[in-house]
Amino acid sequence: MAANGFRRTRGGWRPLFLGMAATALLVAAPSYSAAAAEAGAGPAARDAARCPEHGIGPGAAYAPSPGVPRWCPPPLCDAGPPGCEGPGVPLGDVTVVKEDSVTGSPLAGAVFQLWEETNGIPGLQPTGSDPDTSIGDTCTTAPDGTCTRTQPTGVYYWQETQAPPGYDLPLNPVFGALVLTEDNVAEGVTVTAENTPTPGLLSR
Repeated sequence: MAANGFRRTRGGWRPLFLGMAATALLVAAPSYSAAAAEAGAGPAARDAARCPEHGIGPGAAYAPSPGVPRWCPPPLCDAGPPGCEGPGVPLGDVTVVKEDSVTGSPLAGAVFQLWEETNGIPGLQPTGSDPDTSIGDTCTTAPDGTCTRTQPTGVYYWQETQAPPGYDLPLNPVFGALVLTEDNVAEGVTVTAENTPTPGLLSR
């Protein structure tokens, strides 16, 4: 993937031009998705985390000499930062909604882990020699039953690791695949996950 004159590598963002030492060209990729995840569940907070500013500290790219504009790695937002041309890498919300399978009521207290499809094998592989990639810490559903993470485009899965109190964990606790593309980042992608009440517990 390339944006703002950079291409993505395992080590970060590398400019698409030659003529400078390789060590000067390498740009560390800031963890924007982590910043967005830490911004909380509120839409306003997530929006604020979409476009963190590029300063001169970690994550800012090398400027070869005074007066030369600082090279900017592609930000995870819809437009580049001031002084940088070109679009950024779009982000969208990846959401799971936890519901009671009988009443459809939202359920708080379910614990989920978000995974990204990275090994090229359809479906979630959380273990083995080439597992998919877990994204951040686990998320516990809010009173409205939701967990949301703001991510770059890709294929994602929500894995339920703990059921809400009084409910059984599903036999298949993996929900997805959720395919986030440049066409649907504005609305994001959502999957509903149902839990069945544990017999006798909720009626006590």
